[in-house]
Amino acid sequence: MSEPFNGKPSNESVPFVEDLPTRQKNALRLLLGKAVITAEEVARLDCRVIERAPGIGRNSLRIIQGWLNGQGYELTGQLDPVISKRLVQRQRKLERAIDYLRENGYEVRHTD
Repeated sequence: MSEPFNGKPSNESVPFVEDLPTRQKNALRLLLGKAVITAEEVARLDCRVIERAPGIGRNSLRIIQGWLNGQGYELTGQLDPVISKRLVQRQRKLERAIDYLRENGYEVRHTD
């Protein structure tokens, strides 16, 4: 079971990252919808939002956290416990499908 996120991973050290690798930059650019991103903009996001972005996993989150720490910012929020990778993949696919439908003029409603 996953422990709440307290700013540092439980058994892994956060690396110091001066500049973000291309994969993390591109994922954050896609998330923010901007070509140029700043540490301040990323620090304003909750870690759960970043974690759910396509292309961001636990390792990427650690790298982003190290980059923010190097810039004088901290990642806020708590990570959701991951039940299974398959469930997370299904959820991401569903979210992408819903986004695709909305982009093409369809209205998607939640049923309870």
